[in-house]
Amino acid sequence: MAEETIDNPLQQELDETKNRLLRCLADFDNFKKRSAVEREQFAQFANEAIVAELLPVLDGLSRAIDAAAKAKMSEDLLKGVALVRKQFEDTLGKHGLKAIEAIGKTYDPNFHEAILQKESDGPEGIVLEETQQGFIFRGRVIRPAMVIVSKKK
Repeated sequence: MAEETIDNPLQQELDETKNRLLRCLADFDNFKKRSAVEREQFAQFANEAIVAELLPVLDGLSRAIDAAAKAKMSEDLLKGVALVRKQFEDTLGKHGLKAIEAIGKTYDPNFHEAILQKESDGPEGIVLEETQQGFIFRGRVIRPAMVIVSKKK
């Protein structure tokens, strides 16, 4: 009987220690999983700020193309600037940038920012014009499209 009283507290302490160890292992495993997810998210969106800062450059190239076309500048110059813009856009696209298609689509505040409503014969809430192109980077909107939306006459 004396042995039972000694074994019982020792067994109980062993069980408690074993349970604490299992909880620590589970906590550590959860920590590793959470850290891996956080690292992946950080890597995925690390370049988002840089890409967002490059969007005005893309806009500037588009404006240069429009201005050159209106001013009837050299066709070669116009093609050259258009080619540079396309290469720039393609390079950003390889890294996850996508333009938001707006014209003719139903207005969606998640992707569009309405700056004006214009009377139209067509259905209400359709994007008629885009004043600034919007972009999605790796699934997140980094700049909504600035749009003009239809309203009934």
